[in-house]
Amino acid sequence: MAGAQDAEAPQVPPKTVGISFEQSADNVFFDFQVDTETYNRVYYNTTVRDGETLVKVVFHNEADPSTQKFVRLHLAQAVLPSDTSASTTQDGAKLTFSKANPGQRWSNVVNFASDEALSGTLPVNVAGNRVDITATEFQDVKDAIVRSLDRVEGIQYTPNDVDAIASQFGEAFDKSTPYCLAPSLCVCKPPFVFDGTKCVSADLWSDFQSLIVSQSAVQVQVEEDKPLRVLAEQELLQLDQGSFNAVFDTYQKRAARQQVWPYMLYSQTFKGSDVLVVGAGMTQFEPLVLANTGCNVTVVDTNINNLKLLNRIADASDVDRANLHLVYAPTLDGLGELSGNFDVVMALDSLTRAPTELLEGAYEVLLSKLRVGGRWIQLAPSKSRYLAEGSPSYADFARIYNRHLGVPEEKVWYEWLDLRKLMKILGRTRTKFQIVFEGELGSNPAQFPDNFQLIDLLYLGGSGEGR
Repeated sequence: MAGAQDAEAPQVPPKTVGISFEQSADNVFFDFQVDTETYNRVYYNTTVRDGETLVKVVFHNEADPSTQKFVRLHLAQAVLPSDTSASTTQDGAKLTFSKANPGQRWSNVVNFASDEALSGTLPVNVAGNRVDITATEFQDVKDAIVRSLDRVEGIQYTPNDVDAIASQFGEAFDKSTPYCLAPSLCVCKPPFVFDGTKCVSADLWSDFQSLIVSQSAVQVQVEEDKPLRVLAEQELLQLDQGSFNAVFDTYQKRAARQQVWPYMLYSQTFKGSDVLVVGAGMTQFEPLVLANTGCNVTVVDTNINNLKLLNRIADASDVDRANLHLVYAPTLDGLGELSGNFDVVMALDSLTRAPTELLEGAYEVLLSKLRVGGRWIQLAPSKSRYLAEGSPSYADFARIYNRHLGVPEEKVWYEWLDLRKLMKILGRTRTKFQIVFEGELGSNPAQFPDNFQLIDLLYLGGSGEGR
């Protein structure tokens, strides 16, 4: 998708409806391009919900209505649905919308676009008959309901029955349609979460231990002249001490050759400070470096094996154990029981492997452990890398990043983060921050998708707060 004179256009999957747009002071214009010989009819509707404008456009074949192309646009600003004009063109169709606030130029026109139409099947009971009714979001839902009911021999139904079922579909489609707050930044209503492309069930993350995830799988050459192997934390813990030392030394040397975030600089800056590290996964040994340079480090994790592994590495590395404290917190309440008022909270790629919508409680608790004037430092995959990969689902994005690691397939998830998205998350806590640094880290060009976003904030406290 391309946007005339507008930066950061949404990513629309290839081989779908072509879209371009431009704007004047009072209007927004969309041009849709399709194969008009195949898709010779078009219809659309525009709805506004909680200030967000949705535009749904369907192209189909008059002779075969099942042959169709669909696109849903989440506009960045409000328009007037009643003041819309449409016309067909040689290449497709053109829609013109009047801005709800004329005279203002939108910095973004579309926050998100999708070519996946929502569909669903609802089991309903009509006059004692159980009927499964299937509909899609762009259909005339009442017409679909009537057709389904008419296929049931002898069923008696009223217009009120049809209205009630249509209302159920409306509520279901509304719940499973994301809200897009900024370009590519969308959320979903419970019980759904946004997977980068659509709303999906949140059932996989019912356990708190699945929300804060810090991986310890490492890729090393266990035997000479043998291919690299992936060892997860359980396998690493089962190694005898000699084998463990050899694997640890090999991994440490390999990790030292990779691009890393500047934790060596932070270890000097925070010398003597109380630092809370969220996630004990073995990556670049940040907690150990911090502890050895004089930081008082507390590491919290929901995975006991990560903590056991870090403990073993600390023993093998002669780390100053007086400066290293390991805490197992398998529940949100356990996280809240952390004692201390920390100068620094570091979440090093550990708050990105579960849906943003489900992490609000964890962010709130962690923030409550940070003193006013302290630093919030977070590392996460970058938005630019996500966009460069074609805005995939977060499951596919995880596979791109973790193809060299052994990650359980059902738990694969990886969300990008930038300052704007983080401030949306932290903004719910009614707190204030000053930006110290934000930027991308990693090799250029990427040797593997290792582009990360580093965000460093100074915590200024919340409304009426004084600690």
